[in-house]
Amino acid sequence: MDIGRLRAATAADHRTAEESLPLMSETLDANLYVSYLTKIHSLIVIWEQQSIHNSPAWLQPALRRRQRRSMIEHDLAWFHTTPTELSTAGLPPLDTEAALLGAMYVMEGSTLGGQIISRHVTRVLGLMNGRGDAFFRGHGPNTGPMWTEFCDILRSRIPDAETEMVIHSAQAMFRTFATWMQQPQEELAAT
Repeated sequence: MDIGRLRAATAADHRTAEESLPLMSETLDANLYVSYLTKIHSLIVIWEQQSIHNSPAWLQPALRRRQRRSMIEHDLAWFHTTPTELSTAGLPPLDTEAALLGAMYVMEGSTLGGQIISRHVTRVLGLMNGRGDAFFRGHGPNTGPMWTEFCDILRSRIPDAETEMVIHSAQAMFRTFATWMQQPQEELAAT
């Protein structure tokens, strides 16, 4: 599997997803930040449930090591917020190894990108030491090595013939994320 090809094929969807979550704004305030965390929480919950449920046994330990639900719940608790039970986001199908790894590419990339977001929200909102920013800190110094490990999984497990399936799944996951984040909170609670 060519990771460069995957990155290039998903670049437009990646940008759209990033734009749906303007956390890098200098005018970001705590209320807006918490509303984003609440929305992301719902996606994380359904991703962690469905990815484990649909994964082959060999991938389950890696998925469990990468879970971040407790991190985002820690952040919400720091802001004295209980996660609202929003309707569950409909993820793209995770019914094949290629589809699952395509969606996982997006989730792993968000953990890597969270390192940049963490530094920004720490500065803008005055957060520190995982108090309110644990989710974006991710796995701390292990985040980079975990990304490398994931890329190695893609390269070794996905034959070239299945590259398009991975790309399609990653694009669908980026679009799911962008659509979910752009919906008003009230609509998410009502659906």
